[in-house]
Amino acid sequence: MKMNIDLKSALFGLALGAMTVFAVGAADESSSSPPHGRYQGAAGTGILLIVDTVTGQAWAIQPGSVSITGAPAGFFEIKK
Repeated sequence: MKMNIDLKSALFGLALGAMTVFAVGAADESSSSPPHGRYQGAAGTGILLIVDTVTGQAWAIQPGSVSITGAPAGFFEIKK
């Protein structure tokens, strides 16, 4: 099966796709959500860490030795 695509249609499709990408990227976010990248997470051998990059507050837990009920206060709560 041989298929021919003319250059005009291909360029039109490419331009339409690029405009869609730019329109989605330029969409205004609601101000009620926290800023992206505010919380950073890291995991190492035997430790989990969450850091609030705005306030500097950090939460750490060693999951191998502590259950969910024995985690530091506020570790598993939704961060605001």
